[in-house]
Amino acid sequence: MICTRPKKFEEARAAYSEAIELNPDDLIYYTNLAAVHIEEKNFDLAIEECDKAIAKSKEGIYDFVKLGKTLARKANALAGKGDYQAAIVCYKAALIEHNDVHHRDALKRIEKKKKEEEAAAYLNPELSEVHKVNGNNLFKAGDFPGAIKEFEEGLRRNPKNKAIYSNRAATYIKLMEPVAGLKDAEKCLELDP
Repeated sequence: MICTRPKKFEEARAAYSEAIELNPDDLIYYTNLAAVHIEEKNFDLAIEECDKAIAKSKEGIYDFVKLGKTLARKANALAGKGDYQAAIVCYKAALIEHNDVHHRDALKRIEKKKKEEEAAAYLNPELSEVHKVNGNNLFKAGDFPGAIKEFEEGLRRNPKNKAIYSNRAATYIKLMEPVAGLKDAEKCLELDP
């Protein structure tokens, strides 16, 4: 078969399509055609090819290694579309079929990327200020544990807010936790020397 490395996608697509016509029961050709589609950023077509291969595997005796690879390829296409949750589900299904180190590594990368995007989507400087004000009010009222919770939420919303680190440091000192207070004071100085 033709390799997609030289980026001859038209030739590769034609060769894999012909291979599928000659041997429609072998999952690897569907998977390879899906790889071509992924390289071309045609993720929906890649998912469609993977679904065809998955359906073929259910028709009779199947090779669990090839099915695992097909599921991983589908997960790769889903991740390319930005659907990380579906990609994680697919990678886990691939690992059930064939516990491959490459599938495990890809799953970890996608889980990390999903977590980073969720954290980035959670950022909101305006809400951070609201939590800072709430934390200051609780501090003045003597509710130091409540103030810590508000400051922590404010830092999750904006981890570069030096005022919240300073306020939380003072709150930790009131709670007789000087080590945590020093750590926050050092972070505050790091952000604004």
